[in-house]
Amino acid sequence: MKELARTATYCSMFVAAGAVSGILGPSLIYLADLIHASVAEISVVFGARAIGNILGALLAGRMFDRWQGHHYLILMLALVIVGLVLVPFSINLPMLVALFFLLGAAEVSVNAGGNMMMLWLHKEKVGSYVTVLHLCYSTGCMIAPLVLVFSEWMGQNYGVGYWLLALYALLLPFLLWRQPSPRFQARESEVVPEARQKATFLAFLTVIFVYVGFEITIAGWISTYGILMGEGQNQAAVLVSWFYVSLSLGRLVSVPLLRWIPLQHGLYGLIFFSIIGSVLMFAFPDLSLVIVALWLGLGCSAIFPMLFAYASSIMSLNGKRTGLIFVCCGLGALVAPSLTGPIIDAFSVSAFPVVLIVLALLMWVSFRRLEKMTT
Repeated sequence: MKELARTATYCSMFVAAGAVSGILGPSLIYLADLIHASVAEISVVFGARAIGNILGALLAGRMFDRWQGHHYLILMLALVIVGLVLVPFSINLPMLVALFFLLGAAEVSVNAGGNMMMLWLHKEKVGSYVTVLHLCYSTGCMIAPLVLVFSEWMGQNYGVGYWLLALYALLLPFLLWRQPSPRFQARESEVVPEARQKATFLAFLTVIFVYVGFEITIAGWISTYGILMGEGQNQAAVLVSWFYVSLSLGRLVSVPLLRWIPLQHGLYGLIFFSIIGSVLMFAFPDLSLVIVALWLGLGCSAIFPMLFAYASSIMSLNGKRTGLIFVCCGLGALVAPSLTGPIIDAFSVSAFPVVLIVLALLMWVSFRRLEKMTT
């Protein structure tokens, strides 16, 4: 029963983490208008959040090996709440950059901590549980744009949406405080020999880096891409929701499928689907962006939880290693999305699908290399 209560708490926490991650893209134009910045200027906020992800993951990797996990999660959730409350009060770009740096550091700590707590709680059975956890994360990403649209429907601006998410996050520290933190237990023997673990782990980090760059570039820029292609602001904002609706459904379907198919086969299928979706977006620019968002969401759906489960099946993931995984997530979220704005400015909006094609192909190559090292 304790396992069920803690699992439900981590899932609720991941809805908030996903919402924090998913709110930037659809509110990008709102934030640019709030501080009177251009699209190219506001893209620096992606970099600030990603740098926060990197430093937050480095710190979290050490802290989760030293503190009780729930205590550190409570602290990070408090920072999330403060950041969400203050964003609508931003008066210039430096203030907005500082707040998204804070949100990036806190959100990645919640993300890394939730993955670790779930892994340490369920051990060998973690595969399906971590997929459900990331289903909740993508649900949060899906809900975030809808909260923004709801706030405007109420006659308010998108800032009220930030406050509504902060109100939800306020419940989570009280749930964590009442429950004990799970502990890390090293496995008795490793699948990958000790001599090859470092190289294998680096290969795994490469796949994570490329995948996160691919997903965050889609989530962060598809709304802006829609606006630049002639969509209305609300219609473009909801594209992120369609992306995460499809991503969430894919994760939901993958939970029973993982009982029947190997992780490697599932990963190859999803990566191939992502490549096809990116090519279609480039080849048919008049194709409905809702269809594009749904296709790409299905392609991305279970890649991250499958990769995380794959890593945990071949090596022990303590706080330090999990922290490094999320450092690579931060780097992936920094490089590709931060370059996308200048690329669009330099080569026009049609360059966006090309960026996605390149990232999807790199993901295929890097996972192929990892698989060869572990078979």
